[in-house]
Amino acid sequence: MEILIVAAFITYALMLLSIGSFFSIKAKSSSSFILGGRSTNYWVTAVALQASDMSHWIFLGLPAVVYEFGLIKFWEILGLVVFMFLNWHFVAPKIRVATEKLQTITLFSYFEKKFNDRSGTIRTLSAVIAVIFFTFYISSGIVAMGRLFENAFGITYEIGASIGLSVTVIYTLVGGFVAVAWCDFFQGLFALAMIILVPMIAYTGIGGWKSIVTAAEVKNVSLNIMPKSIWQLASLFFIWGPGYFGQPHLLSFFMGIKDPKNIKYAKLIGFAWQTIALSSATLIGLLGLVYFNNVNSEIIYILLTKLLFHPFVAGFVLCAIVAATLSTLDSHILTAGTTIAQDIYKKIFNHQASSKKILWISRIGSLFVSLSALYIAYGGSNTVYNLINYGWSGMGSAFGPLVILSLYSNKITKQGALAGIITGAITSLTWPYFETEVPILIPGFILSYLAIYLISHIPKRTT
Repeated sequence: MEILIVAAFITYALMLLSIGSFFSIKAKSSSSFILGGRSTNYWVTAVALQASDMSHWIFLGLPAVVYEFGLIKFWEILGLVVFMFLNWHFVAPKIRVATEKLQTITLFSYFEKKFNDRSGTIRTLSAVIAVIFFTFYISSGIVAMGRLFENAFGITYEIGASIGLSVTVIYTLVGGFVAVAWCDFFQGLFALAMIILVPMIAYTGIGGWKSIVTAAEVKNVSLNIMPKSIWQLASLFFIWGPGYFGQPHLLSFFMGIKDPKNIKYAKLIGFAWQTIALSSATLIGLLGLVYFNNVNSEIIYILLTKLLFHPFVAGFVLCAIVAATLSTLDSHILTAGTTIAQDIYKKIFNHQASSKKILWISRIGSLFVSLSALYIAYGGSNTVYNLINYGWSGMGSAFGPLVILSLYSNKITKQGALAGIITGAITSLTWPYFETEVPILIPGFILSYLAIYLISHIPKRTT
């Protein structure tokens, strides 16, 4: 069985490497490598962005928490959909136009020019913070790959994690932004098809909704979506959503779309993709209640697939996890490498670096961050859900409020921007040590926003 599944994975991996090789001819300069010359169409932008956003979380993380906690997690899902829509509507058009007007190709170079920071402090500090949180986010994808290979392919966790990362790194470093966008487009469609197929087949074999209700009662899992308090509702609704405004890898898709006028179409496509994918992932968690007892909740999709399909077919179905995982890993790896090259190396060490040199530093930086994330993943003690939450909340808190205020206010100062970045980052880095049930993103985002606003509005001293 494992041989057939591995054969399916090898076939899939070769397809991705072929896409990367095809688009390598367009990655001859740093600008084409990083944003593809702002040439991607709205279909590719929408599907690639959503696939990069949802990632392995919809196959492993979300079904796991629904399996354990029930439909109260509906409010997390609603928060994701609402805030992603707001991101498309209010941030995407403005940041696409603003970054082109200022001739910037990264979020942090945009911050630098927007606030006229000639010292480079904002750009460098933002880059260092982003690389830290990117490393944890990438690590979550490597953990997902390790568990997939371990439970489906009969390969050890460490070897599986290494293989998955290797495939991603190769096609990302060869093809750059365009390869990532097109690979993510393909993987986004494939992942969506598979996350619909598995619960649909599984549901036909259980005898209807009553079986889910009965299984939930036996396992003492509530199917009631009503929260116990307003605070519980708020903590669930805001645990992920506001973080959308500060994710550099997602904002880069907005910056790379060919025509800003087509963002309105991309928004609708992205909204549809996300809604369908999240609904299907929720159903997978509920079906797990019927099919399994005392299993690792993060591998329910894997177990269902192996149970329902012929081994070779199961191999391709399980490649949906590979698709979702790689679609996140590639954009994070690319953005992390870009950040190191453009916002750290060029800004601090070599102002006159050629485009060719920046291209190679981007690749080296991507490899460095990938290996650091692999080291974290080898520990194997963290869950996919927790690693994603840590990285997501960190970047959402440090950069989200500043992105919004930079686009909608002309009263934000350089000092206010720095205060917000530092406050959001420190809050996110230290909050888990307080051992509170309050999600990281809520205090991080609020305190960052307040810091930006208050410091920016301190009256200037007159002489």
